[in-house]
Amino acid sequence: MEKIKIAEFSYDIHSSLGEYETPEFDYLKTLGMAATLAVHIRGLGEISYEVLKLASFHYFKIPSFALDKVIDILSELEFVDVLGPKKKIKSIIPKIPHFASIYSTIGEFTEDGDLNESELAMLAILNQVYNKPENKQKLINGVGAESSIIDICLKYSEAGGLLRTHKARGKEIILSPYYFSDNLDGLADLTAKSGSSNILRVLDKLKANQGWPLSMVMSNKEIGGQKLDHIELSLINSMSAEGILKPPSIKFGNGNLEQFIFTPNPGSNRLNAANREIYERSMALVSSVRKGQLMPARYRINYPIAILKSLRNKGFLSSNSEASEQYKNLVFMKVAFLRPVGSKCQLVLIQSEENVQALDIAINLLETGELASLEVNKEATISFSKDEVYVQSIMAASEMRKRKQVDIAEEAKHEMDQLLLNLDI
Repeated sequence: MEKIKIAEFSYDIHSSLGEYETPEFDYLKTLGMAATLAVHIRGLGEISYEVLKLASFHYFKIPSFALDKVIDILSELEFVDVLGPKKKIKSIIPKIPHFASIYSTIGEFTEDGDLNESELAMLAILNQVYNKPENKQKLINGVGAESSIIDICLKYSEAGGLLRTHKARGKEIILSPYYFSDNLDGLADLTAKSGSSNILRVLDKLKANQGWPLSMVMSNKEIGGQKLDHIELSLINSMSAEGILKPPSIKFGNGNLEQFIFTPNPGSNRLNAANREIYERSMALVSSVRKGQLMPARYRINYPIAILKSLRNKGFLSSNSEASEQYKNLVFMKVAFLRPVGSKCQLVLIQSEENVQALDIAINLLETGELASLEVNKEATISFSKDEVYVQSIMAASEMRKRKQVDIAEEAKHEMDQLLLNLDI
């Protein structure tokens, strides 16, 4: 498995199981805490350690007793400078490069032997369900671990909401609400009907061609030059109709409505509510340039990525006669406005942090098909720049978290009982 995936999955494991006592996954959860904290402190100035402890616990379920180890990891990776003696840290100074891949760097921290059998099995399970739902028995066979270990992984994952089992067409389908958010019953049913390999093939082709017009996909039986068989076409049509893909649309001057398809939205833990509007703006940006590329009225866009980069770098696009129709969604969503230039219009970016981020995400969607930087909790980032009184007031508004425990498997209980019986007292 790629090291970057170890860090990404660790982030998800801590996010789902941070409130639970899970000794089987201590290393991955600590790595996940380091990734979580790094994502949220990038670009910030000096942070008081007391503020860091309070905010980290409140927002990210990082207990104070684990924070020192997390800071040790970030310090070793040269992501932070630590001020004060090790046993009484005064503050930290983040120094994470803006364009560095946090997950790649943290993933490289892991060495052979760091992970136990349960952690290896958990990573293998998440690797199977990251891009597609999976038949439960096929997933178990693919992981290849002992049944007791797989049972523990699945039990913890379902308790923390990382995985969910759906019964469809007499089969048990496992999927993750972290990686898919809309109409999970419908997605499980399609998986049971068509098989996970067909779902994966379709989603991989969509990922490589984000924002393609749905009508062109169905009529040409291809997407981005990749042929689609009748099963793949049926899956795309079903996923679009059932809201699994949730394609945005643009209304043409002749009254026709065109849908532009993207891979399914990730769940709220990977795409929080505050960032969902930013992602919708990103899809609108991609859809607008795809229209100019694939369905132009007169002048074709040859390089959609270059257009978006120009808008980001210059803050406007050269005037053209098709702008008012092509970019109407961007105006409606307050991403940009149209400036009349004679009989044409110039698209001008509305300069805001959200719009610049939306452009970055749109460019990344076209370049890699991946989402990035949408897991950041902005309230937490703000808290890191405040004092203890501010964070304590936020915490007072909500009940203090309690550590939770998942009942372990009967076999594990039996082994613990035998261990205790054999102790010399």
